[in-house]
Amino acid sequence: MSQVFLLRHAKALWPSAGQKDFDRALDIAGIEAAKVVGEEFKRSGFRPEIVLCSPAIRARQTLEYIGLELPFILEDAEKLYSGGADGYLLSVRMAGLEHETANSVMLVGHNPMMEELAIALIDQAKSPAHPDLVSGFPTAGLAVISFEAPLAEINPGTGMLQAFFSPAEHHL
Repeated sequence: MSQVFLLRHAKALWPSAGQKDFDRALDIAGIEAAKVVGEEFKRSGFRPEIVLCSPAIRARQTLEYIGLELPFILEDAEKLYSGGADGYLLSVRMAGLEHETANSVMLVGHNPMMEELAIALIDQAKSPAHPDLVSGFPTAGLAVISFEAPLAEINPGTGMLQAFFSPAEHHL
């Protein structure tokens, strides 16, 4: 059994004049949301073995404020900033190939790719619909999807939504 954790970056500041989208930082609400989701995630007992993070500032900060406990393998993944949902899925499969003994990977990235991948991976007939995921993958949202296949072999429509963590559920 394998698990894929999909973490959308928390709420970020709008870019200032001349600032690149890549350099946008989290705003105060985003920092608090990431901390809250991180605490709930820690309590759940879930732990990724590999973390692939978009190199964008807001994604890196979200990962920092989620506060994952070591050990895990951390890699920058340019595809998670500039690629589409297909690139996200390819990143999961490649992580499975490169780290053959790993059974879990977390992607820290952006919408709409995060939402598109979550919807594509989940077997809708076997997974209960989560209201926050149905209405759009929220900032600082974290989906946990399990698969019978190893990471290198996961396919769309074969996952089961195990959990979904959202700042909205914790009254932010």
